[in-house]
Amino acid sequence: MNYIIKKNILDLNYNKHLQYLNVCIVLSFTYLIGILIAFFSKQLSYNNKDDLLILFIISIILFGIIILSLLIINSKMKSIIKEIEKLDNN
Repeated sequence: MNYIIKKNILDLNYNKHLQYLNVCIVLSFTYLIGILIAFFSKQLSYNNKDDLLILFIISIILFGIIILSLLIINSKMKSIIKEIEKLDNN
């Protein structure tokens, strides 16, 4: 495959993964802001143990998925950078 075409495809893949990374970060902050708003508007109470348990479980699941996604995306982005560097060296 032509060098320029392969490099452009790798750049597009890198940008795609960069967008995924940005979405994960935005989702995290949106979730945290939503939780803060729920506490300040008294829709969630510190005294209600059942609500806090459900919130804790949902938060663990959500942030577990986000952290795993971030790790996978980061490793793919590093591998794309290495492939681009190999192309530049050839």
